[in-house]
Amino acid sequence: MATRKNRPASAPTEQDAEHLRREIHTLGDYAHVGVRAERGHLLICPDDEPVARLTPLGNEQYGLSFHSHTGRWEPMPFAGDLPQQARNIVSALGMYLERSLSDSNSGSDH
Repeated sequence: MATRKNRPASAPTEQDAEHLRREIHTLGDYAHVGVRAERGHLLICPDDEPVARLTPLGNEQYGLSFHSHTGRWEPMPFAGDLPQQARNIVSALGMYLERSLSDSNSGSDH
């Protein structure tokens, strides 16, 4: 029986971050959401603070974690490639990606 060789997990690159950012932007009003490669993860940031991160699992697959109010990264039951994870992020965490009221009201006289 032949053994299947898995590609080991490697640190995500800025190109991976840009790919994920583009995927998220295509799924709704998320042009303000940024993604950066940092410390071996892809951090998803609707503002300066990350709300989610993807961790490489190998074979171009990533695991998803949510940054909880306690400051801990909580694993979520999602794994997949970057396009799949973009859909998972928007589906599960979309409310955390939305523009803040102060951003949406900027330029208003209120």
